[in-house]
Amino acid sequence: MGYTHYWKFTMNPKDIKDGETKFKKAVKLLKKCLAKLPERVETDVYDSEKMKYVKELIPLRLAGGMGTGEPEFSDTKVWFNGYDDGVNDFSHETCAILLDDPEDYSFNFCKTAEKPYDVAVCLTLLCFKKAFGDDFNYSSDGMETENEGWVNAHRIFDRVR
Repeated sequence: MGYTHYWKFTMNPKDIKDGETKFKKAVKLLKKCLAKLPERVETDVYDSEKMKYVKELIPLRLAGGMGTGEPEFSDTKVWFNGYDDGVNDFSHETCAILLDDPEDYSFNFCKTAEKPYDVAVCLTLLCFKKAFGDDFNYSSDGMETENEGWVNAHRIFDRVR
């Protein structure tokens, strides 16, 4: 199964009252939050010489949905992943939220395997909830725990909003 975040809209986001405006507000708030992410985070990295995982400080970078290229945070689309540098793969599944999503608006998810970009997925959910209110709901495998992604996301979100 894996560590997963889930979300849904009550209807296609563009069909929600003021949906386009709310989407823009969510993305604007998300960009402010993402600007507050730490530059580096401690995470497990496989050391082939020691043949085990070790803790290392790595850059916290977001990439496009496939783990490479640039992430997209626009007035109509949020599309990102962790990055895959060819040595260490800090990507997992794409976090994608679309303004016009007539088929998948009622159920969506993103498995992050608690990789460093998990905090960005948590921030995304918080920002969309703030903008859309009752028209957007989310849940997560980590909400009831002291999951680092949620703890850090709430810390950032509470300072920015």
